[in-house]
Amino acid sequence: MHKRVTDFFSYRWRYALGYLFIVAVIGTMITVAAFFVPHELRQGEITSALASGKLGTSAMSPDSVIDLPYHILQKFSFILLGVTTLSIKLPSIILGALTAIGIFLLIRTWFNPKVAIIATLITTMTSQFLFMLQDGTPLIMYSFISVWLLFVATHVTRRKYFGTLWKVLTTLAMAASLYTPMGIYLVVVMLTTGLFHPHIRFIIRRLHRIKALIAIIIGLVALVPLVYALIVEPTLIKVLLGIPPQFNIQANALQVLHDTVGFATATHSYLIRPLYPIGLAILMLIGLYRILTHRYTARSYITITWGLITVALVIINPAAVTNLYPVTAILISYGIIEMIRNWYHIFPTNPYARVAGMLPISVLVLAFVLFGISSFIGSYHNDPVIMSYYSSDLRLFRATLAAQHAQASTTSVIVSNTELPFYTLVNKYDKRFTVTADPTAKKPLTIATRSAKLAAVPTHIIVSQRQHNADRFYLYE
Repeated sequence: MHKRVTDFFSYRWRYALGYLFIVAVIGTMITVAAFFVPHELRQGEITSALASGKLGTSAMSPDSVIDLPYHILQKFSFILLGVTTLSIKLPSIILGALTAIGIFLLIRTWFNPKVAIIATLITTMTSQFLFMLQDGTPLIMYSFISVWLLFVATHVTRRKYFGTLWKVLTTLAMAASLYTPMGIYLVVVMLTTGLFHPHIRFIIRRLHRIKALIAIIIGLVALVPLVYALIVEPTLIKVLLGIPPQFNIQANALQVLHDTVGFATATHSYLIRPLYPIGLAILMLIGLYRILTHRYTARSYITITWGLITVALVIINPAAVTNLYPVTAILISYGIIEMIRNWYHIFPTNPYARVAGMLPISVLVLAFVLFGISSFIGSYHNDPVIMSYYSSDLRLFRATLAAQHAQASTTSVIVSNTELPFYTLVNKYDKRFTVTADPTAKKPLTIATRSAKLAAVPTHIIVSQRQHNADRFYLYE
């Protein structure tokens, strides 16, 4: 008796095996990104840490509402772990993991489990996503909120159970999106879709009005700090809209082109070029074709409108180029659907050919995953241009304190005026030392940074692995 395709264990449990594979791969890469690559800090991460450290002081400045949810999470990380390289990056690691889960759930809701497995593996193993996952700045917030906002809003229109919960989550996600630069545009696109798309408008009309009103009130309450900040400091509106003080459209467009698909362009910042390798770029073009041929659906309308607005804003503000990520993740999903659909059209009735068709797709997915991982690890370990934006000073400093077995008030750390705010923040959660910019404030053990080294002869010099300016700290006893 011949076995059918459905008799094989690997076929019957294909989705469960796929879910386990996703968890294993993403879990491994989160661990690698969190603890090994690059395990150093850039200036943007230090600036973010300082902004988070100011929360809870006597009075919050109006600009502290920008990315407020992220800074609250980072503040809690400092309270639990002190100011370390890991605690600075931990909020992004957590939000990155939740973003990966959100991408899977969104694509499974919009399409099917097969596409969700493939798309999640490809999109979460790109060098761009892995960078945002370990970068201790609010860069990940835009993708995190966007993905989950689309997911919970979709459930408002599809779920019969827990309807009030989905409505409340949607309004809260919209409120959180307004705290994030450029987050308002997705909210506007979704609201206009609800007004003008016939199917969505029909569903909204059938919603329970009292429950919808409760959800709206909760969302408005969550916006109180933001409204207050905008009244006090109206110029923050430009920041939230993603509009820089000045810009050059032609120069910006060229930079965005190089950053996204500049296959032969050298990297000149902390981002790997290109963000989208040629294979992913082709897959996104296939996805764009699929969307344009099915533009009548609500999700296609949202993706097209949101994508056009995001591209225009990124050209105005190239620093926000990572905000393209959630749109490209959706395009990749559409591209996968188109590839699978075309293969199935070739063999409409042959189940073995359909299964065999997954082999080249599996090879393609594996190639995307391996390229993304190798590009990320290789660049953030070996590229001198990228690594010049990073510093291992905090890790070296804490290792030096631990090696000296310093006790409270016995170590004086002398820093420059520009370094003083950050080391003061570190000292707030670590009382093994005192910090000052006064070179005469010596104690039995004194540590000076490179920019504040003393005229005396040091007993030890702490160095990094850099070729240039490797001397980072000087010890005086």
